[in-house]
Parts: sequence; C-alpha cells; structure tokens
Amino acid sequence: MSKTTLVDEIKQIIARSKDWATLELEYAKLTAAEKVTVIAGMTVAGAVCLLLGIATLILLGVSLAYAFAIFMHPALAFLASGGVMLLLMVLVYVFKQPLIMNPIAKMLTKVLLK
Repeated sequence: MSKTTLVDEIKQIIARSKDWATLELEYAKLTAAEKVTVIAGMTVAGAVCLLLGIATLILLGVSLAYAFAIFMHPALAFLASGGVMLLLMVLVYVFKQPLIMNPIAKMLTKVLLK
C-alpha cells in the first residue's frame, strides 16, 4: 500500500464520518420534532377533555341537586350537591398520584424513550 492511497483512504473515512454525523443529527432533529408533536397533541387533547369534563361536572352537579330536591328543600339539595362535588375533589387530590401522575409519567416515558 502506498502512502497516497493511505492518505486517500483516511480522507475518505473522515468524509464518510462527517456524512454519518450529519445524518445522525438530522435523525435526532426529526425524532425530537416527532416527540414534541405527539406531546403537544396529547396536551391539546387533554385540555379539550378537561374543559368538556368541567362542563359535564357542572351539569351533573345541577342535575344531582334537582334530584336531591325531590327529597329535601331545594337550598339543601344544592348544598348536598356541592358537598358531593367537594368530596370528589378531595378524593382526586388524595389519589392524585395513582390517578393522574403515574399515567402521565408512563405516557411521557413511553413517548420520549420510543
């Protein structure tokens, strides 16, 4: 093997290494963009579900109050309905780790490590 061929081969290896590094960087950018898009989509879907859930809870609270009004005074029925909603909020707060935090952490881990 002559000296010129060795130098040419080293130049070729360096050029291929640069190409490989550029391609790896582009792949990392595309992967990051995909993951950000998935997370943003899930965030928007979660926000829409949250808003619809709040509206549903308000309507259910009012209908529960009217159902309680059959058995008690309407003012007490609305207080009882508010108490049920308060109890639900306390339960969600107490069990926030298994109900909210763990599923979100699993989903984010799955998206980011995929």
